[in-house]
Amino acid sequence: MAKKALKVLYIFAGERKKQEKLWRSGEHPDTCFLGLNHLKNFGVEAEYLENKTINYIRRKNFNLANLFYLFKLKNYEVVFLGGSLSLVFLAKVIFKFSKPKFVFFNTYFTNLLNRNRQGLKAGIIRRAIGSLDAIICPSEAQRNFLIKEGFDENKIFFIPTGVDVDFIGSYPAPKTSKDFVLSVGKDMGRDYKTLIEAVKNTAVNLKIVALARNLTDLILPANVSCQSLPFLELLPLYKNCQFVVIPTKKQGNFNGSDCSGHLALLDAMASGKAIIASERETLADYITDGVHGLIVEPENSEALKKAILKLLENHELAAEMGRRSREKAERLLSTKDFAENLAKIFKKIAE
Repeated sequence: MAKKALKVLYIFAGERKKQEKLWRSGEHPDTCFLGLNHLKNFGVEAEYLENKTINYIRRKNFNLANLFYLFKLKNYEVVFLGGSLSLVFLAKVIFKFSKPKFVFFNTYFTNLLNRNRQGLKAGIIRRAIGSLDAIICPSEAQRNFLIKEGFDENKIFFIPTGVDVDFIGSYPAPKTSKDFVLSVGKDMGRDYKTLIEAVKNTAVNLKIVALARNLTDLILPANVSCQSLPFLELLPLYKNCQFVVIPTKKQGNFNGSDCSGHLALLDAMASGKAIIASERETLADYITDGVHGLIVEPENSEALKKAILKLLENHELAAEMGRRSREKAERLLSTKDFAENLAKIFKKIAE
């Protein structure tokens, strides 16, 4: 008799139905599903719940929307989520659910704990994190931090985030100008101030894809443009740019996510591009200085300028770094790889 597949509920931070429809028609990458669509290949039956009511409430209050799931949880053996510690606190601490097991995709615990060191809120946060059955960290630095904070190391796992290497790799590059450098990201950990300072008074054609909030009080010189784009309009820029720059603030700045820049980094790698990135522990598992790109000191405009000009003046070096980036993404960082590693954790804690 075949072993019954493990039932897993995904709770996403945002809507997924539209992306799923596009993905099924071959018009969108599967990166945003965090491996869900591949789990059946590894003995896991995973699904997410979404309807008009949930989406309406979610737009008003994310945590309130997640209360809807409280009454659905016991239909599953594992719940996988990346937000709403309030739901975890209710289910695990207040109601003391033994089923399902909770697995958290950790993108912000380092900054969250550093911002909340004392008081009632800090205590609730620590209780919620401590009650989790497993924590998936997209970097070794996050795992090490949580262990130093006193959380059970046997529950904390490092799994590199996956990217839809096949979709991005097969997407055709537009036959348009390739004379620009690209920077992408709406996370508040981005440091566009330093980037703009670095290219000011140069001939560098810089395109930034971000939100208006990321450039508040910044004046753009004539060689810099900024816009907000959906991914399918952003992807041609990834494919056509000379390389990608990911400037982030120093790690002591607790704005944004712990891994600020790593999703843009993955998209750039899958696109076969060299990357210039600010030094950050959470990116060290993905990019190696001098191999996949260049690492520079955070908030140092001169160092960033030097790195940008170096790659602009050496197209062969940039192309070789881009080739290595793509090769690493294909070998280790696909969404299938992520799903396979995740399935092992799900089964381990369920058993």
